Amino acid sequence: MKKKAYSDYLVKCLYINTALYVLGFIFLIWFHIQIYTAVLIEYPAILRQMIPVENSRFVIPLWIESEKLYFWAMTTSIFAMTIRRKDIISFLSLVLALFSIIIYFFSNPFKDPLPILNSEITAWYAGQVSGDVSIFQIAGTLYGRIEYYYNSTYMWLHPPMLFIAYASLIITFAACVYMLLRRDTLYDDIAYGFAKPGYILLTMGMLIGYPWAVEAWKDSAWWWDPKISGSIMMWVLYSAYLHAHIYVGKAKMWNVTACLGIICFASLIFTYLLTYIVPGIHSVVQP
Repeated sequence: MKKKAYSDYLVKCLYINTALYVLGFIFLIWFHIQIYTAVLIEYPAILRQMIPVENSRFVIPLWIESEKLYFWAMTTSIFAMTIRRKDIISFLSLVLALFSIIIYFFSNPFKDPLPILNSEITAWYAGQVSGDVSIFQIAGTLYGRIEYYYNSTYMWLHPPMLFIAYASLIITFAACVYMLLRRDTLYDDIAYGFAKPGYILLTMGMLIGYPWAVEAWKDSAWWWDPKISGSIMMWVLYSAYLHAHIYVGKAKMWNVTACLGIICFASLIFTYLLTYIVPGIHSVVQP
């Protein structure tokens, strides 16, 4: 009886948590619209001779800097609400609680919104006030950032596909944990059901990243970047999981498939963290 009441309590928390995430996301949309309408970068006349535009506005995607972890958590929370098993929902509620704590302390989009973008815009306006020659360098840097990063079409496809895939694969991870605890085919169905769209989005997101990398990084040595290499290894592991699932009904393959699903998720977390711990062209830390 107590266990059921505890599960019901966690399910209610999940609904409240999802509603708060969605409300916060609506606020972020409003915030981005304000940036678009309020900030206009007018390039110096000498720079206009070399670039095809006279000015630019920021069309900032909703999954960069401190907002990407928030978007990932919100998507996971929405997916969790579609599951009808209270035990998995309870487990996911604990995962999302950990998610929320990490976001609050380390990646809070409301406490420190878009810090890198803020520093770039601040430098632009400071350069205009000072009137020194650094304004040309700042304008040139901003043009590249706006064209190839903030306003790039790829930015509106590549990251959200990956984060939605990550959210789907968290559900697979949770179901695989329960596969080891209870031999019920329903858990395998949930794990596989979320792994399929997760894998498709993961594959498409990675493929779309290729032309973007060619366009943005050009001749830079990006192919063996740690983040890209880690993503490919993660993709291979998820391919192995899906292949193992074909034989999940055979002896011992039940546990093998479940363990592979858990290892895949560990590789997903490792790949995400590579951006922050290993220097590379795709990382926020540089050598």
